[in-house]
Amino acid sequence: MAPVRTAAAVAVGGEDRAVGSWGKQQERPVVRAVDVLAGVLSGAAVDSARQVIASRVLLVIEQQVFSMSEESVLAESVEAAVRKVTAWQWADDAAVRRWLAEVLRTHALAYNEYHDVWEGDWGYVDPAGHPVWALLDLSPFSRRLRLLQEARAKTGAELGREIGVGAHQLGHWAAGRTRPGAAERQALARALGIHPGWLDASRDQLPDVQLCRFRSCPCEKPTTMTRGSLGRGEPGWYASAAEQDAAVRWCDACGQSWLQDSGGWLLPLPPGQEQIPYTGVLADGSHPAIYVHHRSLNEAWPPVLWRPGHHPLKKPRKRTAYLVPALLTEAPRSLSARPAAAPRPEQPLGYIRPEQRVAANASWCRTCRTLLDAPVATEPGGLWVLLHRSERRRSLSTWSYPSEQDALHAAAHMAMGWLDDDSLAQDLFADQAHAQVLARFLELHPETDLFEVAELVPMRADQF
Repeated sequence: MAPVRTAAAVAVGGEDRAVGSWGKQQERPVVRAVDVLAGVLSGAAVDSARQVIASRVLLVIEQQVFSMSEESVLAESVEAAVRKVTAWQWADDAAVRRWLAEVLRTHALAYNEYHDVWEGDWGYVDPAGHPVWALLDLSPFSRRLRLLQEARAKTGAELGREIGVGAHQLGHWAAGRTRPGAAERQALARALGIHPGWLDASRDQLPDVQLCRFRSCPCEKPTTMTRGSLGRGEPGWYASAAEQDAAVRWCDACGQSWLQDSGGWLLPLPPGQEQIPYTGVLADGSHPAIYVHHRSLNEAWPPVLWRPGHHPLKKPRKRTAYLVPALLTEAPRSLSARPAAAPRPEQPLGYIRPEQRVAANASWCRTCRTLLDAPVATEPGGLWVLLHRSERRRSLSTWSYPSEQDALHAAAHMAMGWLDDDSLAQDLFADQAHAQVLARFLELHPETDLFEVAELVPMRADQF
């Protein structure tokens, strides 16, 4: 086992008064944040989805390091740094870590000056000696070992006994000072319950991009997605407001939230201010959706892969292990191939008579059929009316539907008659993001009198 040189020594918060409060509680989310950033950003194009993720994860790191700054101040500086990033700064794992170090050092100088703290003061962030620099220096292997050991809830002594080494030796591996031999890697994989390929020496410098990029949700029962908007007050990361309002894809089976990049990959969305959509499967407030919504980078990531061995809303007295994802029990696979594009459904018809609107477009959306057999409500508020203008120089016409969701659904069908050549609208419509389809129409036709959603009004059946 040959020693490995590192750029910085691991500092201990309790031994450096200038660091302030720094320990395992701060170290854990930082290591996970660096690992997530490397998995999401390495070797990929700079696009809106990755900029959102980079800004949120970088904010997690800065909240641990710059403890005296307000979150809003940190968020502004993080956003500015992410908007200036170039592709070469995210070229690979090492490049991502260099970019992080450059951003943090620049922000550290401004932080120290703003708060008037100097070397030796509590809260001072040393641009060279703060413990965070050692964490940024960790290789993918060292991060992998730390995160897997933590997820399996095994102490250094426990894991060391299982593989036949001392806890101090594990500490050397986790700090990047040395690396295990082939036999020790096999023993480590058995003790952690993963395929040995994940700990192979050939992957020591490669980030685990397979754990952050997916073709579809890897939950046990993958199903449809419900589209939602980025959190309240989120900067405008997308060129179109309609696109930003439908950027988040919630898995209807497990509640995991995703962003889709320009290459078609699904990337797990770090915690923000998103609200569970008020329509779709998630609207029932099911337990998995609520649970995943409140997950953070303090826990194993991404949530869709890792499941705790205890009730997710109850904190056990003793730390318990997460269930090993099936993905980690198989050999790691390359993700170099671009995912196949989802087939486009057939185009909707243009103008049709009102009585034909459902049947003519039944093959476009899987929920269209529900409009045919919808029950007629008799209680106040049970029916909704969609007011819209459907043709030029005609008076406002009124159509009724059994729910607000159905009204928006039908309105989106009509809007698509003028959006059949817009790829964003096609994508939103295929994903059932009906409100965003209407928003997209008004973006492209701000002065239109061809189609306009005026209001949604609750009505009783006897009022028609």
